[in-house]
Amino acid sequence: MPNGTREWVENELPKLEAFFGKISNVLEDFAKTHNLLIDKYYHQGSHWTMRLKHPLGGVGHIEISKLDDDHVWISPFWCLDDYDKYTVFSKEGEKKKCHIEKEPLQDMLDEMLRLVLFWPKEDLRGKPDPTYKRFWHEQWTKEEFEKQDEQYPIPKID
Repeated sequence: MPNGTREWVENELPKLEAFFGKISNVLEDFAKTHNLLIDKYYHQGSHWTMRLKHPLGGVGHIEISKLDDDHVWISPFWCLDDYDKYTVFSKEGEKKKCHIEKEPLQDMLDEMLRLVLFWPKEDLRGKPDPTYKRFWHEQWTKEEFEKQDEQYPIPKID
């Protein structure tokens, strides 16, 4: 667990697991149907993230965060790192509130997946950051850097 604390594991994780236990079947079925990778509680966050290798490059994801006992926030995101320009290009969609009942949740997940997949590449925004150049170029060759996205699955849609 990156950057983890024992207090979070003891105090917050049981509450989150109880909440996500109510919707885990819907989330897992959606991820399986669309070939998405689920990342639970990244950096001890109160969310699950469905990750994918974007067909136009980079990585997309849909984040599902607990809002209250009956609702989640769902937000889409896409980022594309350019090794040579030391720039992270990205787009974040509007976070939407959704009830946790099966049908509205499935519909919203489907809407967000399509949104991420069909954004035009021109919508991505970024600016060079010299710290990325130093960090990326010291850590990886260009080929190694670009292979990192291979860990994510290519999504399937109907």
